[in-house]
Amino acid sequence: MATLYAKWNTGDNSQGEIYGATWWAQGFAVTTAHKITAVKLKLYRVNSPGTITVSITDVNGKPTGSDLASGTYDGNIITTATGGEWYTIGLGDGTDLSVATYAIVVRAPDGTVSQYLNWRLQADGNPYTGGNPSQSTNSGSSWSAGGANDAMFEDWGIPSTLVVTTEAATQIAQTTATGNGTIVNTGTSAVTEHGHCWATTINPTTADSKTTNGAGSAGVFTSSITGLLASTKYFVRAYATNTQGTSYGQNIS
Repeated sequence: MATLYAKWNTGDNSQGEIYGATWWAQGFAVTTAHKITAVKLKLYRVNSPGTITVSITDVNGKPTGSDLASGTYDGNIITTATGGEWYTIGLGDGTDLSVATYAIVVRAPDGTVSQYLNWRLQADGNPYTGGNPSQSTNSGSSWSAGGANDAMFEDWGIPSTLVVTTEAATQIAQTTATGNGTIVNTGTSAVTEHGHCWATTINPTTADSKTTNGAGSAGVFTSSITGLLASTKYFVRAYATNTQGTSYGQNIS
């Protein structure tokens, strides 16, 4: 189930027009790392602006770099009531957001000066302190400050976690074996350590015997497990550590 993270969703008393090369963006602060999967925006239309595209980008005062995630919506079915309505725009597979500031960028490339989208704003001197609005009139090539306006938005997503799996050990000898594992998802920060841990009891942790393979990225990995006792049953788990903590794969024996 999706969770609401960042938001600015009350007090709208104005709007920003979006069409053709004229884009609007709203910066927002992430205080809890997560994967953003959708945004809700308060919108209305004038005539038929066509398909709208909503994306998430990094921000350095203003939107920076390429889209991290994006989604589209049929702008021609949005309400024409000037007070606007809330619409959910999915962002595909989403993207992991760390504790930082990002931007929601909205455009209606097929719109015109008479066929445009309006994003509802609060024009009261930037009451939202988590980020700044900005506007581009050249399809995002450059951005200028969006004035004393904050756009209505909600950031919806799911927790972003570090996921590791354990595969069956191979090359098992009397005192050695090869541990196999996969970092499925690195979560919201780089993996600083990964490997395998083992013990004669179930659910070994990094406080037990372990290999230390250093930093890692998503994908398969192996570990050289040594110092085992012959004719002894061991439980082994793959592990990986980042700023979110340590995650473990399932037990194999």
